[in-house]
Amino acid sequence: MSAKCWFKIGEAAKLLGLRPKELRYWESQIPEIKPRRSKGNLRYYHVDELPRLQRIQGWQAEGLTIRDCRELLLTGHLARGLHDALGLEVPAAPSPKKAGGGKTAPAPASQGIPKEKLEALTAALKHLLERLSAPWAKE
Repeated sequence: MSAKCWFKIGEAAKLLGLRPKELRYWESQIPEIKPRRSKGNLRYYHVDELPRLQRIQGWQAEGLTIRDCRELLLTGHLARGLHDALGLEVPAAPSPKKAGGGKTAPAPASQGIPKEKLEALTAALKHLLERLSAPWAKE
């Protein structure tokens, strides 16, 4: 990084490998991102804000939406389920037992889920496990 404390939006975007347009969009969707404004209405990002912006950038690279990023910033976790994250239909509730005491066999968990989505999910879960296993330092 640099010895500067404040960066114009273009400078901050360049440091992060983004375009200013992306930072403005994030700002519109995540109200907690509030760069300081000059009298000429220019956006200035403080050096302490850059790590948070890098986390958002990383989460988006992992496939999270900007809404997910905001939720992670606010709460530290995501409330939505894996089915929603993968764009899959939520499985139907199990059917009641058949008359006569016989049980219906449960459907395999992967039934109806394309193989490529399962592979992507497996890879994402392994990556997440690695990240969660590492010590976390608040920036």
